[in-house]
Amino acid sequence: MRFFLLSVALLPACTHLKPELVDIDGRAVEIVTAGEGANTVLFESGLGADWSPWDKVAYDILRDARVFAYSRPGYGRSDDATTARDPAQIVEELRGLLASQDLAPPYVLAGHSFGGTYMELFAKAYPEEVSALVMVDPRPKDFLEECESQGLDSCGIPDDALATQPETDQAEYTAFAQAAEQITGEFGSYPVQVLTGTEYPGTSDAQIALWQSMQGDIADEAVDGEQLVIEGPHNLQFFRWEDVSEAIRSVLP
Repeated sequence: MRFFLLSVALLPACTHLKPELVDIDGRAVEIVTAGEGANTVLFESGLGADWSPWDKVAYDILRDARVFAYSRPGYGRSDDATTARDPAQIVEELRGLLASQDLAPPYVLAGHSFGGTYMELFAKAYPEEVSALVMVDPRPKDFLEECESQGLDSCGIPDDALATQPETDQAEYTAFAQAAEQITGEFGSYPVQVLTGTEYPGTSDAQIALWQSMQGDIADEAVDGEQLVIEGPHNLQFFRWEDVSEAIRSVLP
């Protein structure tokens, strides 16, 4: 879908929270921690994004919980990636990062786009470490395959366009194909909120309908799942941050 070509560089960079660099096995990782309380809300960004698109939401949520955001390898001020960029690897690196910062589970997971799918993997692989999951316009793990099977055009990023993107973006996008086989199991008994956007310029109505329907299927998988359609673009956590904050706050233990 065309909206994945929207560069996060187009989003204003002003932030409320201040990141720091920590050393993890000799490599720099950019993190943000703030707030207090028994609950930790973990924020995972989408393809091509550092932690900052979550700034408004995290700043609002820290009134009620500890918040943790970070920039994956290759994004923001974090060092470049030296490992595979498939979803399972990203989740395992995140769990190691959380342990290094003494942030114990269970977590409220919040992920946007690709990050939402990474958090789906986290939630299904380690349900005992999760107290709630909020997926913000997540990319369904098998969207590309289903879109192409229906004969729709422009289901993914064209090869020539992908080749112009940074290496980390290319690696994550290509490795995302493994999500369908890596995400197994079921959601736990925790609540699952799937927030779905409505505005995707240049994307066909048929693609949007499929996108929204497949996100609804994700919510339907959960015992306590709900899909919320929010009028707005793909980056709901930035442009409709109040609604995203409300959804996260509604699932805090």
